[in-house]
Amino acid sequence: MLAPAVGGAVKHRPMSLRLRVVLAIALVLIASSAVGAALAGWQAKQVLHEELTAALAGGRQTAAGAFEDLPRSDDPGRDLRRLVRAFDGDRHLRATLMDKGGATLAVSHPIPVVPAPAWFAAAFQENLAPVRLALPAPQTGAIVLTPVFANDVAAIWAEFIDLTGVLTASFLLGSALVWLSVGQALRPLSSFSAAFVRIGSGDYGAKVREEGPLELVRLGRGVNQMAARLAAMQARNRGLEDQLLTLQDEERADLARDLHDEIGPHLFAVNVDAAMAQRLIDAGRGEEAAPQMQSIQAAVAHMQALVRDILGRLRPTQLIELGLGAAVADLVAFWRARHRDIAFEVRLAADDERIDEALRETLYRVIQEGLNNAVRHGRPSRIEVDLAIEAAGEVVLRIADDGAGGERGSDPGFGLIGMRERVAAAGGELTIAPGPAGGGWSLMARIPTGVETAAVAGASAA
Repeated sequence: MLAPAVGGAVKHRPMSLRLRVVLAIALVLIASSAVGAALAGWQAKQVLHEELTAALAGGRQTAAGAFEDLPRSDDPGRDLRRLVRAFDGDRHLRATLMDKGGATLAVSHPIPVVPAPAWFAAAFQENLAPVRLALPAPQTGAIVLTPVFANDVAAIWAEFIDLTGVLTASFLLGSALVWLSVGQALRPLSSFSAAFVRIGSGDYGAKVREEGPLELVRLGRGVNQMAARLAAMQARNRGLEDQLLTLQDEERADLARDLHDEIGPHLFAVNVDAAMAQRLIDAGRGEEAAPQMQSIQAAVAHMQALVRDILGRLRPTQLIELGLGAAVADLVAFWRARHRDIAFEVRLAADDERIDEALRETLYRVIQEGLNNAVRHGRPSRIEVDLAIEAAGEVVLRIADDGAGGERGSDPGFGLIGMRERVAAAGGELTIAPGPAGGGWSLMARIPTGVETAAVAGASAA
């Protein structure tokens, strides 16, 4: 059935692979049969020409032998008629006895056969002229030997019919066998198609049987591996979505805590000072409101600094404007201001500006999460941050602390999962191991980069 398509076009149903293979093989068989038939016809024509030529030569010799005995015959006319009748039943020649005026006196009768079709006979027609043999004196007239094509062409036609029947039967049987064989071989493709439909709809649990020819077995194995990887990626994406939601909740909680603990009290103080200043001004004691105004200015300045810290944690503008070193220094200053009992030691590569922006963003986020993890969960007294660019073109980041806990082990928290994902997305590798003598933890990230030389500068803070 043909269904109308958009714009008046006709949509054709695609041909199945099985039918295409069978039709291709059928065309090859037909073409080879046609070539074989043409070659056989050409050879048959050559054989026919040789047989007729030999028959004419044999008839000439037969007539010549009879002519030698003719002078001794008591009835030459009778012997000539016998000579003509001797060619009765000959499939290649017709002998005709003629008088001197060209009238037919006697003629032989070749084997009667059912003639081949005219179009077939025309293809085997030969330009062999009849042979006229003059009778020896004193006889007059001649014997004419005429090649007969019909008998041989009829025989060739019968062979052609038999050959066509054999080829047709072979073609039909071969096509049926090919149809069954190809169908059996391509049967797994139906399960592949069903699996692809399920995978396309998001069902990555689809499996196919690894059976059939070697190529389809490999294809089935590849489909199953692809489905398994897509399922793993789907599970990972869901985990990352959960992680993102958790990180967002944690970040909101941090912001809420900072707003409540830091900005909230100062806003309350500003409100109290402003109300006090308003009452003094209304009472005509404006000069006494100066301390309240100064207190409001100090509280606003402090809140502005807190807002800058919060914005820096959300989006480190210094990372873009001043480089990775300045952004990390600002991050360390943030934690040092809140945990004065922790000693921070930072050593960064001096030429970190040669690292592209995307990689600097990744390194900053890993350092941010590493410090956050160490401070909140490890209770350390010392944290070290080392960033070096090796000569082999690899950035090596190490964060170590002497704390006691943290998100480590076989069941890492979302923070470490996020770091691993960031490092893996940059083509690197993240490893976490206990510190020397079991004290604290060490986090190391190795990320390839195009930087060819390394220069390390130290900047420590206790």
